[in-house]
Amino acid sequence: MAWWKEHPILHVTMFLSFLVSGLLVNLVQAVFYIILVKLFNLSHIFRTINFYFIYFIYGQLLFLADWWSGSKLVFHTAPEVVKEMGQDHAIILMNHHYELDWLYGWMVGDRCGVLGNCRVFVKKMLKYVPIIGWAWSFSDTVFLARNWDKDKEHLSSSLTDLMEYPSPVWVLLFPEGTRFNQEKYQASKQFAEQRGLPVLQHCLFPRTKGFTFTRSHLDTDKVPWVYDVTLGCDMSNPDTAPTMTNVLLGRPTEAHMYIRKYKLKDIPSEEVAASQWLQDRFVEKDKLLDSFHSTGQFNCPGLPSYPGTELPARPYTLILMIFVQCFVMGPILTYCLLCGTWVTLLSLSAVVGLLMVGMKYFINITKISNSSDYGNKDK
Repeated sequence: MAWWKEHPILHVTMFLSFLVSGLLVNLVQAVFYIILVKLFNLSHIFRTINFYFIYFIYGQLLFLADWWSGSKLVFHTAPEVVKEMGQDHAIILMNHHYELDWLYGWMVGDRCGVLGNCRVFVKKMLKYVPIIGWAWSFSDTVFLARNWDKDKEHLSSSLTDLMEYPSPVWVLLFPEGTRFNQEKYQASKQFAEQRGLPVLQHCLFPRTKGFTFTRSHLDTDKVPWVYDVTLGCDMSNPDTAPTMTNVLLGRPTEAHMYIRKYKLKDIPSEEVAASQWLQDRFVEKDKLLDSFHSTGQFNCPGLPSYPGTELPARPYTLILMIFVQCFVMGPILTYCLLCGTWVTLLSLSAVVGLLMVGMKYFINITKISNSSDYGNKDK
């Protein structure tokens, strides 16, 4: 690991570039949205263009994993699954256990060419977060208030919109509803025991209502596939644990994904049967994770075992970051060198201080310790 990657000035520089370019993209998104969608009802054109706006924002964060830290993503699946991923609309089901599970999901999306069309079910409060949250607001992201009476109407219209996209869209669902921690696990375990359900060791018991509603409202001709992803990471070494801090400091992390592909039409659309199908997948996930944490491999009786295949990073996020740094930092540094005064330097120092506070806030958002309390108590 290069020592200079830990220098805070470099982190501040990248964060400043992300803020400036991200807010500019938000502004351009808003202009295009008003003109194309609101004035001329040309949603299909806006969605095509918006793919690149989203990629511009996601790509800068993905650069940290792919190139800055050199993190690895290892697939465990049938060879034909890797070749076919990204060719159609799909639902992605994944366990929600790590600070960087969202970033690993983006790594898969980029390698399959659909990163700009990756969507997720997220809590409504995130739509107010600048840059990413605002970008999602223009992008048919499914925001949930975690009040089913309010959510189901919005969810229905959002799924209809996503099915009309001109290019493949992935919708990521975390059926556990919240990140895994011991307090939430104990509540989940108690919930399962009281109802005579399987007691999981490595996962929270899945909340099935969102999945069953989604399944029943999707056209299987437009959304043909469901990918079940079991994500495992080695947590034994703090310096390589899947955290935003490690990635920002240039420390390589490693993620393993066991991926299974299902035809959506083969999954029951009736609520009870669909709920049982999802529960069965999480029982299998639990066994897969038990094997991974014990042996480093996904070896589960009754399920196929696959050797790990590492897919290399694509160069586009590296090219994007170089462009952004030149576009944002080039003019700033040129001005400071040619026209800078003590007032300029003092102002720049204040800005750097504020950016370090902002960067710390951004990192804290990703931490498991600061995740929502959803699931701590059985309501």
